[in-house]
Amino acid sequence: MRNSLVFAAAAGAAALLLAGCVTPGNADKTVEMQVGQTRHITAYRANGCGASAPSFAAIESRLPKSSVVKYSDGGLSSRVSRDCGKRVPTRAVNGTGIAPGTEGHMYQSGSVAIVVK
Repeated sequence: MRNSLVFAAAAGAAALLLAGCVTPGNADKTVEMQVGQTRHITAYRANGCGASAPSFAAIESRLPKSSVVKYSDGGLSSRVSRDCGKRVPTRAVNGTGIAPGTEGHMYQSGSVAIVVK
């Protein structure tokens, strides 16, 4: 019986990981804000490592749906890309808190937990 419970717990944890469950405890980064506050969430690079930063309109449809923040253009920025192995030009993505809650999402740069109070 004990082995069954251990296996069930491990299977449940694996299913959450495979489902992409991002929490403040396991995210690459956590962003906290108040309702009405705007904070930097992430940054997107172009598909090619040598290309210019994309426009916000070009990446907006790639952003995960959120019920706690509204995304907006954060302007031009740069970040070190793991895929490119160097600093690349990016489009910053901001989020404005619209409702209290916690969400976790996968973005191009990694996992981000968003906490709106």
